[in-house]
Amino acid sequence: MRTRSDRLVAVATLGAFVVVAGVLGLVSLYLGAVTQAMSGVPRTASLPDYDGRPAAQQADGNRAVRYLVLVTDEKGALASAYLAHLTAARDALHLIGLPANLLVSDPHGMDATLSSQFAQAPAAAVRAIEGLVDVRVDHLVQVDLDGFTRIIDVLGGVTVDNRTQIAAEGWHFGAGELRLTGDKALIYLSTSTHSMTRLERTEAVFVEIVRGMASGDALTNPAKVESIGSVLNSCVVVDAALTPGEIRRMALDMHLTSDAVTGTPLPLAGLSELRGTQVIVPDTDRIKQLTTALHTDQVKRWSAGQTGLWQPLPELRPR
Repeated sequence: MRTRSDRLVAVATLGAFVVVAGVLGLVSLYLGAVTQAMSGVPRTASLPDYDGRPAAQQADGNRAVRYLVLVTDEKGALASAYLAHLTAARDALHLIGLPANLLVSDPHGMDATLSSQFAQAPAAAVRAIEGLVDVRVDHLVQVDLDGFTRIIDVLGGVTVDNRTQIAAEGWHFGAGELRLTGDKALIYLSTSTHSMTRLERTEAVFVEIVRGMASGDALTNPAKVESIGSVLNSCVVVDAALTPGEIRRMALDMHLTSDAVTGTPLPLAGLSELRGTQVIVPDTDRIKQLTTALHTDQVKRWSAGQTGLWQPLPELRPR
């Protein structure tokens, strides 16, 4: 005869099985929605190899993954860029902001800007950043800013910290916390032509969008996942190696929380001039520290030590 204790164990076991089955069903449903939503994202060729390209890091299990995110404006020109570092544990994502007029080297070792390399080809921009930070970029993501801000409305809005008040195109953005819709965000991001200001604002909005996608029901509600995927299909292009299967595997491994998504600008030395055009010069000494952090998967610790992130840059001699 079964005792009361036996019956309790049986009920508890059945309850645990139901919970596990429910979780697995939700995960399966979510991953299916992610794969379906991302299957229509346009893809370009895989990133090409070249002599001297940084080698892919080897690891027994997962390794850190790096994406170069190139953000374009309404004219198709480069507005800003981000080196996104996803940790090997898949529990933190850090965006390193890159101004469009960042001084880089072209394939011949000559001075150029990141925007001019992007105009040559997106893969040329990848090569320029790989040469600057001495780390391989795994994937390329091109984002049309006008379309991407529509994700904000799917999320129900985002809140950013605005350092100085702005008045533009009939809108007023006060200093302090701003609650942005998609339309307001597009105005907020396009009111300044100053590259560092655009970078600061775009980085803040991008971080909050990713935080919103990593929290709440944005990753567990198949309808919302589908809506986000529909937006991405219309405004994002990725390299051929970032397949739906790769995205599915990444989604299965990832366990981000909103506070694990952070951003800082690339270490910068100051402003200069290149052939009559203003450029922003990277701080090569401090970038060496960033390179070490990228190789050792310690970007969060490196970021915590950065100060004066958005202070005015000093003037340097023309190049």
